[in-house]
Amino acid sequence: MSDSFEFTLHSPLTKEDWNKLSDAELENTMSVTFQTPQGRQVRFIKCEVLDKIRAEIMDFEEELFHRPNTDYSDYSAVRHCVEIIDKYKAEGGEG
Repeated sequence: MSDSFEFTLHSPLTKEDWNKLSDAELENTMSVTFQTPQGRQVRFIKCEVLDKIRAEIMDFEEELFHRPNTDYSDYSAVRHCVEIIDKYKAEGGEG
């Protein structure tokens, strides 16, 4: 089962078209893909997606910390992933 759908909008936007876009304040939409006038597809994702990814990585980091014989490089790699997410959230104006 797919979590996505397609629809066509017309300009100017009708109230019906706006309702299709709004998703009650985008509560259930994690990403939106737009097509530019030149045909390029651009995808935007909510920062909440990064938050979910970061939380899963932090859970894994905690699990890794309690494993016997964990190599420091494994722990360091996981920490680096979290730092990358934090960097991109900060660049996007979040965080």
